[in-house]
Amino acid sequence: MDKRENDTGAIRLKRLRLSKHMTQEQMAEEIGVSESLYKGNESGRLPISKKTAQLIEERFGISADFIFFGTLRDSKDIWTEILECDESEKMRIMLKLIKYFSLQGAFDLSDEAIENIVSSMNIKDK
Repeated sequence: MDKRENDTGAIRLKRLRLSKHMTQEQMAEEIGVSESLYKGNESGRLPISKKTAQLIEERFGISADFIFFGTLRDSKDIWTEILECDESEKMRIMLKLIKYFSLQGAFDLSDEAIENIVSSMNIKDK
């Protein structure tokens, strides 16, 4: 990756951090990398690794495609990919979504809330 390509990823990284109202130190801690690595990534001095992009995706739901290339995959393509994967992978995806939304404070994951969701799904016991 040349410096020019890295700069665009660095800009997207900085915009993400600023949108979360975080310092570079807070962002590094949040994704689990050293401050010096994060600062190097955001400044464009160091290339953003696949591992760092994965950590950002896991924590914030921002795809590695977006961090590296500035593009987001079309939701229809993503949906097709989900439909074609096996059941264990679908479960993994669902759990990642639950984790993401719970970290965002989007919903209550109390036992009562879970029971309400399950009962509303009309799932039959075997």
